[in-house]
Amino acid sequence: MHFNTLLLSAGAISMASAATTPQYLTLGTLNSNTPSGIKTPAYSTISFPITDSKTKATTTCTIQWDWTKTPSSASWTPCKDNSFSIKVSNYKTITDFSLELQHQYNTKTGKKCVNPNGTGCTTTLASTVISKSAVGFETYCGASGACGAVGKKGVKVAVSSSKTGTQK
Repeated sequence: MHFNTLLLSAGAISMASAATTPQYLTLGTLNSNTPSGIKTPAYSTISFPITDSKTKATTTCTIQWDWTKTPSSASWTPCKDNSFSIKVSNYKTITDFSLELQHQYNTKTGKKCVNPNGTGCTTTLASTVISKSAVGFETYCGASGACGAVGKKGVKVAVSSSKTGTQK
């Protein structure tokens, strides 16, 4: 009887350690700015560091667009480490938009996929709404007339989907 108890306890420990830990993409301090009263070409910019909680990979993402327009939500913009990419959607202002995040990595090594559409490549997706209340933006304007915002550090964005295998 004592032996069976040990087996159950070991099984419970094994099951507990096999439980899935939620995966997050953590945004560091998010900076956004737009020029004002500047002749074109001038660009609005959103920039932030990002870390994947599962792979511990980290990089910086930056997206720029002509400040007289809105950012394109049609395609992904690669980050410094191009296994990460971002899209801005539902853009209203430099402090009110949605941010879509993607990270593709090799399941075995945790490193960047050589072929993102190949077997063993995991694609994770996450999205969040960026607003003054949601991220805690502080707005500012500089002497040149350029304005922007700084968001708080360490915003965890839960991965909403993850697909491993051959991607098409």
